[in-house]
Amino acid sequence: MIDDVILLRLPALLLGAVPAAIAHIKRRPIAAWYLYGFGCVLVAWPLVAVPTLHALLSRPRGASQQDRDRQRRADALALIREPGLRSFPSRIVELRRRTALGVDRRRYVYRFIKPGDALELVREPCHPRNQRAVAYHHSGTHLGYVPKKQGWVADALDDGLRIAVIVEEVKMSWLFLRRARSVSTRLLILYDGR
Repeated sequence: MIDDVILLRLPALLLGAVPAAIAHIKRRPIAAWYLYGFGCVLVAWPLVAVPTLHALLSRPRGASQQDRDRQRRADALALIREPGLRSFPSRIVELRRRTALGVDRRRYVYRFIKPGDALELVREPCHPRNQRAVAYHHSGTHLGYVPKKQGWVADALDDGLRIAVIVEEVKMSWLFLRRARSVSTRLLILYDGR
């Protein structure tokens, strides 16, 4: 008799997994959907239609971190193309050298930096070769310098000008795998003191 009950309930129990399967296809956590589906099956197997429809029609509560990062980068790249904003092209020089801590800058850029990411400008007035040196930093990692021909950036930072930096393009090396060859940036004038 117990075997008959199990055989009669087996198709209903399999139906309880349908909401979890739908959640898996939509790339959502599935444990809660399993419980939801099996709970409805245990009460009355036709109720499994409720979590199935719920899984099909519901949307995730929040965007994933990857989606938020992708949207932030897209917004930053759209900001670069804004016609009323003053921006100037630039690039990172000395990318091929290692940092003082031994970090390979080209590998770091390959792993962590994508177009649309923001960088920091750090003024280095005590630089031994260039009194107007301005360094690019990303999360505390020194990436290189603003080209010497753009010495106005050091003067602007000294005068209190606020400049934002957005990565415009990262070119990958064709000879060495997993290394960046060059990084093009865009310097955005945010506040000129007027």
